[in-house]
Amino acid sequence: MNFFKRGLLSITRRKGKSLILLAVLFILGNVIAGAISISQATANVEESIKERLGTGATLELDYEALDSMDESEMMNFEIPNLGEELINQIGELPYVKYYDYNTTTFLASEEIESYNPMMEEAEGEVEMAGMGPQFQLKGVNYAPLLDIEEGKSELVDGRVFTDEEIENGTPVAIISKKLADLNNLQVGDTFSLSNQIYEFSESGEEEVLDSRDVPLEVIGIFEPKTVNSDSENPEEFDYMDMDFQNTIYVANALVSQEMEFAVGDMPEYEDYYVPFFVLNEPEDAEAFEEEVSPLLPELFIVRHASDSYDSIAAPIESMSNLSKYVLIASVITTILIIGLVVLLFLRDRKRELGIYLSLGEARMRVVGQIITEVLIISIIGMTLSLFTGNLLAQTVSDSLIDNDNNQREDEIYYYTEMQTDLTTEDVIDAYEVSLTGDFILLFYAVGIITILLSTVIPLIYIIRLNPKKIMM
Repeated sequence: MNFFKRGLLSITRRKGKSLILLAVLFILGNVIAGAISISQATANVEESIKERLGTGATLELDYEALDSMDESEMMNFEIPNLGEELINQIGELPYVKYYDYNTTTFLASEEIESYNPMMEEAEGEVEMAGMGPQFQLKGVNYAPLLDIEEGKSELVDGRVFTDEEIENGTPVAIISKKLADLNNLQVGDTFSLSNQIYEFSESGEEEVLDSRDVPLEVIGIFEPKTVNSDSENPEEFDYMDMDFQNTIYVANALVSQEMEFAVGDMPEYEDYYVPFFVLNEPEDAEAFEEEVSPLLPELFIVRHASDSYDSIAAPIESMSNLSKYVLIASVITTILIIGLVVLLFLRDRKRELGIYLSLGEARMRVVGQIITEVLIISIIGMTLSLFTGNLLAQTVSDSLIDNDNNQREDEIYYYTEMQTDLTTEDVIDAYEVSLTGDFILLFYAVGIITILLSTVIPLIYIIRLNPKKIMM
């Protein structure tokens, strides 16, 4: 009789011990299956969310480092400015697909109304603290308009800028659809903003010292696409939407002209630019940061769009780390427990094994029989735990996500130019524990390797058996 048949007969004849080994393998298999399932699910979430975040990068102050300064350091530290020369130098790197840099100012208008969703619930016009309707004039240097190229906005009518318009600061603008509809503006129409210089008296009243009109021709109409209308906080959505809708795109040169008028002869004034770079591939992020970091002024850092994942996916990241530790611990525990259980069972079968060896059976065939017995029971236990472990992973991960998410509600977050409309809820919604082909193959591979390692101690015991001493 070959050792494989002997292994099958041994399993059926020793039902009690086989069931004990099966139960141990089933329990440990659940832990391993759950850990692998959670680890794979979190890896899939990270891949899909980072793909949605894109390949954008910007340069900004390290606010955490700034906050860590003491009062004297803070008073002596002068925040440096990113000049056009440095931004263009970085934009010419081979990792950059295209880039833009923006400067902004806010202007009022007596001619057009600003969009305000709260006006629908109030009588009359709602204006900002005594300064009339406010519009964000956002300067651009990239003629095709980066927000449209990146899908943050959609051009619904008209056209984008030309290179000549950007270079010359031509008074043309791209406005939002809601702003256009509210003021009955169409492509080709002209409207006027007011650049006003205020002085505040001791009583808090404001006085207009000087002003000038800024006429703009509408060349395009856009519709924002990044505001999440499913936000749990309607007021937060209203303010975000209001900011988008009241943004008017113009050339950087035009914004600079209006800022120079507003600051007058102030010698220390410089245009403040916020750069944004779109990389060719996500894999370029690390090389881009390594090459750019030495060029930056003190306390400036490279911030990638994918960096937002760390803040919005904190519950998933915590669970991913936990699953790795659980997997390592469960594999080590399985090796030790299964090894000791099999060894104890073999000690009870010492006479049987001695007879095999006395009859001339090769030691490796006896070893093959034991491995066959353990593997057959292991595969049955692993198959059963495959499904229950997956269900266990879903239940445990839901509980851990809720608990971790609640604990982080009071954490402080710093504003960054790489803000995203993706939220922690979006990440959690993307998290899904499921039975996939990759998971099944990985689970069986880890399980079988673990079981084979657990038989090392019993195999040493068999190899050292002396049949003469056993039979005496």
